[in-house]
Amino acid sequence: MENLNLINTNFKLSESEIKQFKECGFVLLKQFFSKEMMKVLQTKIESHLASPSDKYQSGFNRVKYDIFDEDEDLRALFLDKIYRSTIRRLSGRDMLHTQTLAFELKQNQSKGFPWHIGTQSFGFQKAEDFGCTLWTPLMKIDNQKQKGGMSYVPKNIISGSFMYDYVDPASFRLLQEYIDSKQEISLEEFIELRDGPLNHPAMKRLLDYYAVADDFEIGDALLFDKYVIHKSVMLQEGPEDTRVALAIRFIDAQSRYDQKRALDLEIPRKLYGYTGPTKYHLEVAHKNDQLIAEGPLYKGKEYRLITADLLC
Repeated sequence: MENLNLINTNFKLSESEIKQFKECGFVLLKQFFSKEMMKVLQTKIESHLASPSDKYQSGFNRVKYDIFDEDEDLRALFLDKIYRSTIRRLSGRDMLHTQTLAFELKQNQSKGFPWHIGTQSFGFQKAEDFGCTLWTPLMKIDNQKQKGGMSYVPKNIISGSFMYDYVDPASFRLLQEYIDSKQEISLEEFIELRDGPLNHPAMKRLLDYYAVADDFEIGDALLFDKYVIHKSVMLQEGPEDTRVALAIRFIDAQSRYDQKRALDLEIPRKLYGYTGPTKYHLEVAHKNDQLIAEGPLYKGKEYRLITADLLC
């Protein structure tokens, strides 16, 4: 990919986009990825997707975490100056690329996720540490026709911070205390604890009312931070049988490992006997408060750090 433009050479980040991201928590980057890059992704992604590993992921037709970790083509993307500068300027801090994952919706069947926050993908760092996702669909999204994209709520209207700070920890604590006291709690009941607070009729009405759902051309990407509450939009009748989207996760380069939060993710897996989509949260660090960027997964992978001094 030495002679391939990964990012659209005409892409320029504006001050208004930086302001929007800071205030709302998300921004649509029009024609961010080049057409050539999108073709590369479309070609590569098929061999990575797999059936959901557990009921919590079953809203998708296929899904896969931790893809492209050793892919030379994607490494070139992570080293692209426009790419790095865009992430660095929007976030306003040094960043670390953590995971790349993909989700596939099937026409008229897959519901995806209801209103949620990134419990799995940001469930290993301190709740107050910054994280964000770069999301791009590999097909056109037209909300007046087939749909299949996402809806998201500006965080300056309703922020998902309370889910990270209070609801998620309380849900896992309840589950563990049920186990300790030998009380039964079904997987369906636990999923309701996780999803219910954001999908209760009153909260859902608020989120649905304030939701934004952008149209996407191929190459458009959405950057949104971890406090943005979001949901999948079902792929409806139309020419595309499936919709695949790629998600690239980042965290503040100064993020520290929250071992309890990471281990909490294992409680339902042990109780209900499913493997989960990833072990990243267990492998990324081994000690509480450890700087994640200095963890075992990043030795010799400095290209996954986006720092101001590397933008020159």
